[in-house]
Amino acid sequence: MIKYIPFLKLKQNEIQGVAQLSQATRDQIVPLYDIARSKQIMSEPEIAERLRIAHKELKKTQAIVPDYCFFIDNYDIDDSIDISGTHQYRAILAQFSNFPIFPILAFDRHADHNAAALDFIKPGLSDIALRLQQTDIESYNLTKMKLVSIWPAIQAAQARKIILLIDLRIIEDATGSAKQVERFLARFNQDFKADVTVVTGSIIPGNIAALIATDEEKHVPREEYRIWRHLQGLPGGNAILYGDYCIVSPEYSDLDLAPELMNGISTPKVFYPYGDHFYITRGRRFRSHGYGQYFDISDSIVNQHFFRGPTYSYGDQYIYDRSHLSVKKPAKAGSPSSWIKSTTAAHITFIVNTI
Repeated sequence: MIKYIPFLKLKQNEIQGVAQLSQATRDQIVPLYDIARSKQIMSEPEIAERLRIAHKELKKTQAIVPDYCFFIDNYDIDDSIDISGTHQYRAILAQFSNFPIFPILAFDRHADHNAAALDFIKPGLSDIALRLQQTDIESYNLTKMKLVSIWPAIQAAQARKIILLIDLRIIEDATGSAKQVERFLARFNQDFKADVTVVTGSIIPGNIAALIATDEEKHVPREEYRIWRHLQGLPGGNAILYGDYCIVSPEYSDLDLAPELMNGISTPKVFYPYGDHFYITRGRRFRSHGYGQYFDISDSIVNQHFFRGPTYSYGDQYIYDRSHLSVKKPAKAGSPSSWIKSTTAAHITFIVNTI
């Protein structure tokens, strides 16, 4: 049974993190992959290369998990850029059509986006999602007009399930956002019928410095979880599925910098969930303090009373192996890529086991 929708970036590290999950955990999730931008404005060849790499990585996962389903969206990139003369989202769906993927509808996208999503549906076999942003739920009356215009086409597509995704992105006012979602759903559910509703968000900003300073550790509430728990307490709320952005910001993008410059500004940062909080620890610049800082970060995590031990998940084992508790500590502490892979697996495992 599906109980969790992790919102991930369509990048090697996060795809690999999902691949490391146990079968029991994978059976309870359907990831949503957003194609990540490498810079503010990407060219057609850059988008095509990003898709090629992701497709290759997903093929490896499919070899392990043949029925690996996921949603795919191009929210983060400029969708006015066509691919080989075909509208971008239509081309993306075609490129990944050898996977059991579910398309996403949304408002304020390219004129062909929703048509491409609806055309992709195989009646009775494919799910389809409607992704709403916080601006969409601020005024139900305005959004209702858009919903009325598209709902007949959604029903005509005969999707197996219609999934409503409410994406709060970065949560700045948890109480206000919870009330907005509550009000919106109360009216939406009177006028329309979605088979599944998912609410997602994150407290991780695009600029990590806005959340935590260098050489600091911090315990921060996971407001996305608290909002979901609030909704669970409402009549019918126990049917709402949980979503979050795991350990990467919704506003993530690759730095538009040469590799030799990245080490000059980048720092190690690790998010470890427990209860309704994140334990966050951040080091200093790689250029001056190196990748060995991950050894210290591992020590910090395993010394916490909430560390779940090496047998809990692939990610927890990875952390443990690099800590002072390990009898065979590796020569290298890892890289940002390997840590995103491992902590993605740790995060998803924890969420599935606790919601």
